[in-house]
Amino acid sequence: MARKTQLSKRQLEIQLGKLKILEKPNLKLEQYPVSSEVASELLYIADFEHDDLDGRVIDLGTGTGRLAIGAALMGAKEIVGVDVDEQALALARENAETAEVEVGWIQSDIEKIKGKFDSVIMNPPYGTRISHADTRFLERAFQLAPIIYSIHKSATREYLVEFVTKSGREVDQVRSMRMKIPHLFEFHEKKRMMVEVDLYRIT
Repeated sequence: MARKTQLSKRQLEIQLGKLKILEKPNLKLEQYPVSSEVASELLYIADFEHDDLDGRVIDLGTGTGRLAIGAALMGAKEIVGVDVDEQALALARENAETAEVEVGWIQSDIEKIKGKFDSVIMNPPYGTRISHADTRFLERAFQLAPIIYSIHKSATREYLVEFVTKSGREVDQVRSMRMKIPHLFEFHEKKRMMVEVDLYRIT
């Protein structure tokens, strides 16, 4: 498999770690940023293990663009980042300029997105504020692309695997990681907290 980028996983992680995140995220939208470690792991699974960043790639709920920008850094031919929040997208555009990559940004609810893509990458809401927000993102992803890369809390694995199977899809791969979430909300008691997450490849 030909490499499209000379970036190592560690180099990608460092570059993604330099990108800005929202200082005052929206709790209702569950704007938890994907960590640079988890983002680079997911992108390396997609690119080096499966060659899934070759075609049209869409990042649903892109936030400040870490996954979308990472995919562009890995050499994705066409990458689109979608988010409903204007403030997040403004920062995503700034981050893309910093990283010197081109990403198409769209401000929209995911339900209004049309078109066909080769892969979806996403760090959706985990459904802790709005019940089943994560499965809403998965349902939309299934309509847009044949291959999905998605990050979810490990505690919901049994439910999500059943949901994916009932939707006529297959969980091809699950990789577990611990993700650092910075102190973003008042109820966070620690400077950083660790969350057990699963990285899914769904076909």
